[in-house]
Order: sequence, then C-alpha cells, then structure tokens
Amino acid sequence: MTIKTFAAGFTLPLLIAGLFAQSSPQPVQEKDSGASLKRFVGTWKGFCADGKEFVVLILNQAGSDIGGTISLGKFEGPEGQCTSVVDLPAEAHAMKITDAQLRGGVLAFKGRGGVEFEMTVRSDEGAQLKFLGTPVEENPWVLKKSN
Repeated sequence: MTIKTFAAGFTLPLLIAGLFAQSSPQPVQEKDSGASLKRFVGTWKGFCADGKEFVVLILNQAGSDIGGTISLGKFEGPEGQCTSVVDLPAEAHAMKITDAQLRGGVLAFKGRGGVEFEMTVRSDEGAQLKFLGTPVEENPWVLKKSN
C-alpha cells in the first residue's frame, strides 16, 4: 500500500496492489432492503475538478444482498477533494466491498484493510460518498451514475 499526502496534510491510502475485481454480494441488514437497495445498484463515478474520474464504485444486487467493488485513483487536492488526477482508477486495483449494511437510507460498507465508506443516494443520477476517518467524511465526494 502506498500513502499519498495531499496539500492540506490529508493522507489517503492509495490501493495499488492487485485486488479483487469481482465480488460476491454481502448481506445487508434493513427491513425490505431488497427494494431499498435498487437505488444504489449500478456504476457510480466521481469526477475531479480537471474532469477526469478518480473513483469508480460498482454495486450489484442479488435478492436482499449487495456487493461490488470500489476503485480509487491517485489524485491531489486539499481536504480529500480532487483538484487533479495523477493516475486513473483501474479495475485491476479495485477493492472488494464487504460488510455492506443499509442503515436508514445510507449504505455503509468496507473496502480492503477495513477502510469504511458511507453512500447516500441524492437522486436517480447523483450520490455522495464519505470515506470515513478522513476529511472526506466531512466533505463527501459527489458521484454520478453512469449506467
């Protein structure tokens, strides 16, 4: 694992080692979660100020279970926000999503090494992604649905 320090002292683990590109769905805990999860399913991308993508989140559903991958590129910017992309996210370096749980409309899940994320869908085409334990927790990334 490589650590990248950004202008405002923000440290983001960049996942460069080959990680799982495919995943099996994980159990989700919330009543009627099968129907509630539909709005999360798909490919979501975050775009940097320079117009390049820096995060790709792929979520799939099997019944009331959800799984997928998240891939982060190398980027620079203050407080975890992307001003310029150094390396694009790559499917070969995607982290398998584990421990997915739907909590009051927020999808919480983990990536490799126990890193934690929370996703909130704001519309059919837009969402916010928090990278917990980092400045992105207070300044979520904006995601757009690409399919």
